[in-house]
Amino acid sequence: MRFVVDASARARLFLSGPDAAGFLHRMSTQHVSALAPGEARLNVLTTDKGRIVDVVHHVVVDDGVVVVGHKDGGVDLASWLDRYFFTEKLTLTDIAPTSAIVVVDAATAETLVPGASSLAPWQARTHGPLVAVRTFDIADESGAAVVVVVVVSRDPAVAPLPAPTLPHDAFVAAAIAAGVPTQEAGETSTPLDLALHDAIHWAKGCYIGQEVIARLDTYGKQRKALVGVVVAGGDGDVAVGDAVVVAGVGVGAITSSTTLRWCPSLPRALAMVKGVDVDDGGVDAVVKTAGGEVRARLVGRR
Repeated sequence: MRFVVDASARARLFLSGPDAAGFLHRMSTQHVSALAPGEARLNVLTTDKGRIVDVVHHVVVDDGVVVVGHKDGGVDLASWLDRYFFTEKLTLTDIAPTSAIVVVDAATAETLVPGASSLAPWQARTHGPLVAVRTFDIADESGAAVVVVVVVSRDPAVAPLPAPTLPHDAFVAAAIAAGVPTQEAGETSTPLDLALHDAIHWAKGCYIGQEVIARLDTYGKQRKALVGVVVAGGDGDVAVGDAVVVAGVGVGAITSSTTLRWCPSLPRALAMVKGVDVDDGGVDAVVKTAGGEVRARLVGRR
């Protein structure tokens, strides 16, 4: 599966200066203070209530740190971070207006940044003004996993990026099929709700929201979980906000969905639910839509 998808709605920041690494370290869930150029981490910025501001890729380059958001049209990260920027010696720049960004398959990424096709999850490579970082895998129309790489050009005039070849709604359908959080990566969820354990360093010091997230984990207070919603028989559509019912009891609601018949055997929607264990092959459910009821099965994310 070859594709190029426009990702221009995602945040892109550049931080430089002697205190840039320490500032981002204290602001986020991940341990990033000692990363060397070329190293990267999946990271989360959270509110004081432990809710997600954005899921980000943190990439250290020779002259600073590039931060790339995950959510389309999310919070203005530059303005949000600026609220916590006091006496640190650093420069924080919103590079979205001066950069370009696409998400591509591994083979296409390799043509842009040599070595990008062999990246491990969340790791990065640079090539001149290009920064490539491996992000969440998606699923193709057969259900097979597809490696996805985010590529940012910090100077599009020097290193232009290819034009989009896949509509954004098709990419969203492929992401939902693989259980990738889309609109869920915001202030209605904690990192634990979305199982973003790769983005949390449990032994690091304090960060905004750390006490809440640690308490949820330590005392087993985590109750919500993001699950995939497979529509029975491949028929019927569900929409964001539709209620999810298991054995006659409302357990949650649809949080993202697609009307595309991408892969009938995989989720066409994601839902945030409580009190549902899908670890043993899934749970039968009903989704209450504006047009009636749609039979579905709740499954774990891939």
